[in-house]
Amino acid sequence: MTIEQQITLDEIKTYLNIDLEDTYYDEMLTEYITSSLAYIVKMVGENWINDKYCLKLAKILQKKFIADLFDNRATEISNSTKRDIMVSSILETLSMAGE
Repeated sequence: MTIEQQITLDEIKTYLNIDLEDTYYDEMLTEYITSSLAYIVKMVGENWINDKYCLKLAKILQKKFIADLFDNRATEISNSTKRDIMVSSILETLSMAGE
């Protein structure tokens, strides 16, 4: 699995309890998938990408970011999510991967 294949549109729609046949949010969710990954990479770099456990953590983090963006219809990740202990610890773990 590559980083680009981390989360599919169907997977995030299921996670957000959106009917898979409903295409209304597809464009927005696709943008959120790309943006959440870009955010993680910009925050911690790319050393974690080849670690299967870090990929799983990044997937959890992406789901959290996407849910926050979707629930608040925001263009940026909320401050409360950025300060979340789980978010902080995953970002720290990813940043230390490969050291």
